[in-house]
Amino acid sequence: MKIKLLLSALLLSAMIKAQNVWTAKANYPGAGRHAAVGFVVGTKAYVGTGTDDVIFFNNFWEYDQGTNTWTGKANLPAASRREAVAFSIGTDGFMGMGCCGAMSDFWKYNTATNTWSAIATYPGGPTMTGIAFAIGGMGYVGLGDDGSPTFTKKIFQYNPTTNTWTPKSNFPGVGRTDALGFAMNGKGYVAIGDDGSGPFLQDLWEYDPTGDTWTAKANFPGGPRSTAVGFTFPATGKLYIGTGDDNTSFYNDFWEWNSATNTWTTVTNFPGGLRTDETGFTIGNKGYVALGQIGAPPEFNDLWEFGPVSSNITEKEIESPVVISPNPNNGEFNLYTRSNIESGEINLYNSLGQLLHSQKIETGPNHIVSSGISEGLYYYFILQKGQQIGNGKIIIK
Repeated sequence: MKIKLLLSALLLSAMIKAQNVWTAKANYPGAGRHAAVGFVVGTKAYVGTGTDDVIFFNNFWEYDQGTNTWTGKANLPAASRREAVAFSIGTDGFMGMGCCGAMSDFWKYNTATNTWSAIATYPGGPTMTGIAFAIGGMGYVGLGDDGSPTFTKKIFQYNPTTNTWTPKSNFPGVGRTDALGFAMNGKGYVAIGDDGSGPFLQDLWEYDPTGDTWTAKANFPGGPRSTAVGFTFPATGKLYIGTGDDNTSFYNDFWEWNSATNTWTTVTNFPGGLRTDETGFTIGNKGYVALGQIGAPPEFNDLWEFGPVSSNITEKEIESPVVISPNPNNGEFNLYTRSNIESGEINLYNSLGQLLHSQKIETGPNHIVSSGISEGLYYYFILQKGQQIGNGKIIIK
């Protein structure tokens, strides 16, 4: 029997097809916090404001994807706040509104000069926990808590050239707070949230700026929730949502929505644990989740990346010296050797080449227990007297 086996990239040139995996990145150097904002310009993200439930913040940090480093940037020259909104157009970032109390000011950040300047005030009045996204050089801001009993359904378009706001069609779903807003391939998206009247929400809506119209899409199947996080992969037309809470439980599950088929599928759970009120953003073909809380201190300051990884592991078709059963499995499986093995060992790696589990094996049946490993695709290497004699793939569910 033949299976795909893995050999070093120094020996072969054909690369394994990339898998979407979670990877821990450099921690946010500011204080741990939740309800912060983030926007992206090029290959850099800008994350700031928020609260640790004691202090409100107005500082900002720049994350460089290429170097995996953070650099302090100019503070927002306005009141510290949480639950603001943000988007980017060209080389500028835009952010405003927020709490506490509700605010309506808006600001532009020039990434080239590291300076902030005030722009036209949001016309929807003081609002917090709204949504924002940008399409075709225009910003779109709306929803949130504006002090009305049922929350606002208003949407406004911001034109950076004229520094003006224009009302657009009201959001057709119920008014809500703590929803998610995205832009992807010329369309805007609003998902989930809290309408303040009972169970949280799990709907998804698509906005077409060409006709100023909204269309209902397939509901988020993870259950009603708010204060979740998400990001988009425009190249594949995929949208990702996960974590959050329903006022009773916190979550760490994650789901993928395919815009071509209007269907949802589960992906690997967020490895940072149960969490709510994070900041999410996309750089290129990678999604990021930063910060957050679980309803009480301590506040998180970590950063996680989700997406395809470049692996230095490659493939070749050779005879495997072992049989793995079952495969897929839950991290506990049986390994049977095809022939005598002296001083045998199995090493389990992720796609980054990081060793996750190592265990001695003998000729015949072996019971392998690799606990604490998240769902995903992994690679095993079989060694005899320290020399590699074969390897293959394991799927953990």
